[in-house]
Amino acid sequence: MPCKEYKDLEIQLKSARAQWAQFTYEQNRHLRGVGDRKAKQIAKEAQAKQSEISRSMSWHREHCEECKKESV
Repeated sequence: MPCKEYKDLEIQLKSARAQWAQFTYEQNRHLRGVGDRKAKQIAKEAQAKQSEISRSMSWHREHCEECKKESV
């Protein structure tokens, strides 16, 4: 079982993925509430956030003693 900090990162990643999907997929257009240009900008920012969070998760798995124990 991962530690609380890692679980928090997972939640943040899921949130960023959901935001990216909301502003990327055409079928979600009615959920956007913004124009196409702004939607593309938000989707790009959400994608960058996903990458950042993924890197943090990788770093965390390598350095957190609690999470290291779980992977053994």
